[in-house]
Formats: sequence, C-alpha cells, structure tokens
Amino acid sequence: MNLQIAVLILVFLVTLLMGVPIVWSISLACIASCMLGGDVPILFFAQKMQAGTEKYTFLAIFFFMLAGAIMQHGGISERLIRLAKTLFGNISGGLSIVVIVVCMFFAALTGSSIATTAAIGAMLYPELVKAGYPKGYAAALPVVGGTLGIVIPPSIPFVIYGTTVNTSVAKLLLSGVMPGILAGVAMSLYAYIYAKRHNLPKEGRATFKEIIVAFKDSLLAVFMPIIILGGIYAGVFTPTESAVIAVVYGLIVSCFVYRELKLEKLFSIVVDSVKGTANVMLLIMASGILGWVLTRNNIPTMITTALTAIFTSKISFLLCLNVLLLFLGMIMDTGAIILIVAPLIFPVAMSLGIDPIQLGCIVVFNLSVGQATPPFGNCLFSATAVTDQDVVSLSKNSLPFVGVLYACVLLTSFVPAISTWLPSMMK
Repeated sequence: MNLQIAVLILVFLVTLLMGVPIVWSISLACIASCMLGGDVPILFFAQKMQAGTEKYTFLAIFFFMLAGAIMQHGGISERLIRLAKTLFGNISGGLSIVVIVVCMFFAALTGSSIATTAAIGAMLYPELVKAGYPKGYAAALPVVGGTLGIVIPPSIPFVIYGTTVNTSVAKLLLSGVMPGILAGVAMSLYAYIYAKRHNLPKEGRATFKEIIVAFKDSLLAVFMPIIILGGIYAGVFTPTESAVIAVVYGLIVSCFVYRELKLEKLFSIVVDSVKGTANVMLLIMASGILGWVLTRNNIPTMITTALTAIFTSKISFLLCLNVLLLFLGMIMDTGAIILIVAPLIFPVAMSLGIDPIQLGCIVVFNLSVGQATPPFGNCLFSATAVTDQDVVSLSKNSLPFVGVLYACVLLTSFVPAISTWLPSMMK
C-alpha cells in the first residue's frame, strides 16, 4: 500500500469517526491523498466533481423524489390504504397485512424506504394499537415494509447503480418488481402465521359494494405504478421520461381530481425534493473523485485480481457479498455503498458469469434489508420518531421479518430468473 492510499484511508476513517458527513469525509480524504503527491491542482477536484454529475439519467432522481412527495401529500396514499383494508381486513391479522401491502404500493410511488416507513408508520401505527396489536410488533411492521421502498421501482439506488457501472437503468428498475412482490408476500404470510398464533384481531368482512367503492376511489392511484412500469417495459419512454410523466400525472390527479394538493404545499414539496436531490448529487460528486483516485493508484485492478483468486465460484462470492452488503446496509447510506462498492465488485462478478442485472438487484435488495436490520438500520430510527417505540423494542420485533427478507435475498441470489425474467422480456 503506497502512502497516498494510506492517507486516503486514514483521513476518511478519522473524519467519519469525528462525525463529518460521509460526502465531506470522502472529499477531504481524496484531496488530502492527492495533495500529498503535489501533482494535482486544487481546481481539478471542482472540475471532476462537476463532470461526475453530467449524465442525463440523473434527472430521474429529482423527478422520482418529486413524484413520490406529490403522491404522499395529494391524497393518493389514503385511498390506497382504504382499498387494502377492504381487501385484507377480514383476514386474521389483516391490518398487519394491510400495512405491508400499503408499504408495497407506497414504495412504488415514492421509491424511498425511509419515507415509506415514516409515512405509513404515522398513518397506521395508531390504528394497529387501537385494534389491539402489541405496540412493539405494530411499530415494526412499517419498518420492515418500508424496506421495499428501494426495491420496487421507481428506485433511486437502481438509477445510481446503473449509471455507476454503465448498466441499463430501465432493466434494473424492472428487476426489482418480482423480488419486491416476493418479499411482500413472504412477509404477509409470516404476519398471518403470527396473527394466528397470537390470536390477533381481524376486522369485519367488507361488502362487495364497499370493495367496489374503494377500488373506484383509488383507481387513479393504482394506475400510477402501472403507467411508470408499463411505459418502461413497453419501451415507450426511458426511466427519466417516466419520472417526468409520473410528476405530471401526480399533479393532475392530486390538484385537479382529488383537489387535496394546494399551491403553497406544492412549493414546499418542490423545495424539499431539490434538497433531497442535492444531497444525492453531492454524494455522486464525491464518489467521482474517489473513483478517480482509486483508479489512479490501480486499486480496482488489485482488488479484482485478489478477489478473483479468492472466489473461484459464484456460490462463495455471492454468499460473502450478501453478508458484506447486509452489514454495510446497516451502517452506511445506500447511495454511498453503491458508489464505492459497485465498481469494485462488478468486474469480479462479470468474470464469474453473474448477470449484471441480477447483480444490481442483489446489491439493492441486500441494502434494503440492511435498513431494517438491528441495531443501526435507518428505517428503525425513522420509525422511532413516529411510533415512540425505542430501538430495542423495534429491533426485537423486526428480527423475524428480517430473517424472512434475507431468505428472499438468498433466493434472488441463487435463482437468477427472479430478477432477470421481467427485464429479459423488455423490448
């Protein structure tokens, strides 16, 4: 290890332990490493950071964020909840299944795990407690359901991954559909078994008229993910264009049909989306410098050679990758992990014959589970703010669901068709 790489690692770890945001930890570490050599002008870093953001696909990040916020505040989520209640409320533990199903719908609107956990937790946790569910279990449901936010498209991590390793973003987005549904069904099945064992309450059966009314009321909301995914699948528009269409569709439905989104609220939503996009783009800019520094010092080639020598089979590589990503998903930002790890593991995976679309799905699915994994998962901390439950209680009740989710991750890892079948059908 040369001195510049040693400085890079040391500065990164020290600043991270000091509480410096990861964006600036990466940037400072890269600058310190290069300044040590004295052959890189300081202006170069600003130019490199700017160059790293000049990709058309990155426009999808802002528009997906904006579309999700519009759906959240425009009355669409409430209608989806009512529809889910009429369909599943009469099953044992039906309200817990409703939470998971609504999280799946909400994930398909927002593309954010933390936003899904916070929004659904705030809306349904009080109803779960009122219906007689244990508080810890009730609070854990939006935590594990929220993990699907970055698996079921639209998904910003898929956009970041695709642009990082030059893989089709459209196919990556579609790769998350089947794993997301698989995870939702598996968690619903566990919730049903748990409800049976603990005699949890169920609501009365909805009448046919109530189901029809709820479906009619939420029809425009249900069409939202269908339009996005259908358009991408049919090749009618690109992921970036689908994000813009989602915004326009959401505005029409929320402002002119449901009439629940007011102008002043729309302004604050746009501002919040700009701030969220800025955070993601700063991370992408910092990772651009990091990638250049690592490449300059021949680190990716060295790591690829070492890993290829260690892992001679797909099975050993995928098992170790799953464990690594699950651990990193607990302690680091999803975007940062993808930007740092993806360029390093991608060549190794390709040399072992792993499909690049499957690899992307494995990475994102793993990181989504990490967000609910005790004790550091981001969704756990998101839920504490809206449920008043401590992390210990949330962790205890989330663990069985995390086990179910990780089983789905392993299934996706070793059955490629789960993530590659739908993208393979794309025109």
